[in-house]
This record gives sequence, C-alpha cells and structure tokens, in this order.
Amino acid sequence: MLKVKNLNTGYGNVQVLYDFSCEVKSGEVVSMVGSNGSGKSTLLKAISGIVKPFSGEIEFLGERIDKLPPHKIVALGIAHVPEGRQVFGKLSVAENLMMGAFIVKDEAQKKDRLQEMFDLFPILAERSKQAAETLSGGEQQMLAIARGLMSNPKLLLIDELSLGLAPVLVERVLEAINMIRKQVTILLVEQKVQEALEIADRGYVIQNGKLVITGTGAELLESDIVKQAYMGM
Repeated sequence: MLKVKNLNTGYGNVQVLYDFSCEVKSGEVVSMVGSNGSGKSTLLKAISGIVKPFSGEIEFLGERIDKLPPHKIVALGIAHVPEGRQVFGKLSVAENLMMGAFIVKDEAQKKDRLQEMFDLFPILAERSKQAAETLSGGEQQMLAIARGLMSNPKLLLIDELSLGLAPVLVERVLEAINMIRKQVTILLVEQKVQEALEIADRGYVIQNGKLVITGTGAELLESDIVKQAYMGM
C-alpha cells in the first residue's frame, strides 16, 4: 500500500531523515518506534505532504505522492492523526468529527460516517455536544482518531498515540486501535516501544533519522537492540 524509498528530508537546512525506506502492506498495523527526536513524526509529515522530501520517493497504491499537496493526499485515502491530538477545543465533539469529513461532499454520507464513529466510540456519542476542550486526554485522543477516520481513509497515520496520557488511558486508546484495525491499515508512531510492538504486525526502529532494525512486532520485542536501547533490559 505504501512504499517509502531512500527518503531524505527535514526542515530548512536541517536534515532529519537519511535514506530512509519502509513499506506498509494493506491490512497491517505497522509501528514506527524510537526515541524522541529520532525522525518518526517527520516521516509521517512527509507521507502526508506537510514536509517535502529533499530526495527519495513516496508511493501510495502505486502512485507517487511526494510532490502532491496535503489535501490531495487526503483525497487519495491517507489521514493523519497529529501528535498532541490538536482537536478544535472550542468546537463540539460532533463539529470536530465533521471537520474530518471535509472531502466528503454527500451530506447523507457524512451523517452515516458520523454515526459509525459514535458506534465505534460510544463515549463520543455521549459527549457529542460538549466542547472538545472539556474532554479528558484519552477522550480527546479517541476524538482525534475518529476525526481521522471520518474521511474513510485506506491508511491512517497516528502520531504519538500515548503522548501525555496516564497508563490506564494508554490502555484504552490501544484498545481503540485493535477495534479499528479491521477497517483500516495503520502506521503508528510511538515512543512506548513495548506497547507499540505488542499490537504491531511489523515494526521499524529509527535512531537519529536512520533505520536500525526491522521485523515483526514479536521479533523486535525479542531483539537485543530493542531490549537494551528502549526497554532497559
């Protein structure tokens, strides 16, 4: 579904990713793990068109997308759940969700999609008229995920799922990932290495903008590199 080939990118004159390559197959959950500042978020921004490559290629369903603007990438079927959730605090839960469906022109289809999100995340239905800023951190993360799903994407990019959440809330949002993985392919960026790899079909480990090791989630959990660098073992 997604192929990143020899990607070099960053911000201005500062390079963050170096000859980075990865792929995501249809139906997978792929976790991209590494320490803060390793380049994980930059990768997602490059895929979604927010950051432009210095060189390299990004393909989605066989089509080059690395020169496309973000709104066209969304229209092709990629949605990005940003780091820090970034919900519209003054808007209601329902209004936030409808913002995620901006590319959907059919109003009946939007309403159907909204109901699907309420069925998937019942707490959002209960809070539908509340301002998003009044939700707990875990509820805001569910809202951000649901907002990303409103465009009915083929690939969902999720950046730092657990950022700022208490452990009990991390468990709740990880459960949400398991609920939606049958509907959409997921590329997950996460600092909590063990949790991310436990739910992943495959994973990639990034250090200083470079690929260090890749394998199945189970293989990486048993890797000495991962154990020593990220799990204190």
